[in-house]
Amino acid sequence: MALLSNKTRIMLNLFVPQRRKSDPRLALSAADSQLDGKTVVFTGGTDGIGREAVIRLHRLGAHVVILGRSEAKGQTLLAQLNQNGGNGQASFELCDLASMASVQDCVQRILSANSRIDVLVNCAGINMTQCVLTGDGFETNWAINYLGPVVLTELLLEPLKASTAGRIVNLTTNTEFIDRLDIDQIQSKPDFATNATYVESKLAMNNYSIELAQRLNSSGVTVNSLCPGYIKSNLLRYLSGTEKVMQSIMNLMASPTEVGADRIVRLVASSAFTGVSAEYVCEDKMKPHHPEAMNPSKRQAMQQLTQARLAHWL
Repeated sequence: MALLSNKTRIMLNLFVPQRRKSDPRLALSAADSQLDGKTVVFTGGTDGIGREAVIRLHRLGAHVVILGRSEAKGQTLLAQLNQNGGNGQASFELCDLASMASVQDCVQRILSANSRIDVLVNCAGINMTQCVLTGDGFETNWAINYLGPVVLTELLLEPLKASTAGRIVNLTTNTEFIDRLDIDQIQSKPDFATNATYVESKLAMNNYSIELAQRLNSSGVTVNSLCPGYIKSNLLRYLSGTEKVMQSIMNLMASPTEVGADRIVRLVASSAFTGVSAEYVCEDKMKPHHPEAMNPSKRQAMQQLTQARLAHWL
């Protein structure tokens, strides 16, 4: 019997200093560093590890289509990329993952400009501590962390299949913080306002990643989940009170954004992941998926529920 529960172990780890630099042994080879001609659609690319990853992908020669809900942040990033030089191209598309109609509109613009997409990175995330419903009637964590990315991914599958070896990278978190997904509870709440919305929405995305990887098995498109580790970010900006004080302490312990960005870029570009699919990468290593994600019946039940709730936009 374990001395500490998963939840306790994860909480204690928040106060342990994390790696300050990326592991040089995992650096991209010269061949993998050539992304000229590759188109990468990237959500959450205007802040934190997403922004740093976009800068690196652009430097490697990729055409990065940056999706975000702030036009000002998007244009500021484009200006920085232009100033930095680099070998790549970049464009910005307004997209609010909390609005399924916004995702649909964004996809139409992407498709009109790109016949092929090589990589989709679902990096955008949010951790709301209060229940706030979106205009579509969904709890915000579920909308931005799961429902919006599912709509985006499903609508971009055809141009991803047109790539010679498309990749989908879905950012997740340490889902061991919870024991299970209560499908019955989710089913009973049309707005997805469940008990642990942040971690549950991420675990649901892990489930979707495995199901999608199996569906795309013969297409050449791979799908993997990445927990980038304990990284300094704005993800905890909605904390308040004592938890807000804890955030400042935890950010001192966390790895800098560069470490998380390198982990994203590795899954995007490294030949070590050629043909690798349905895996869970935690920081720098492949690890077993959460037991719930390995349960086919639970995955299928979640997908049926998701398809029913998103039928209007898919």
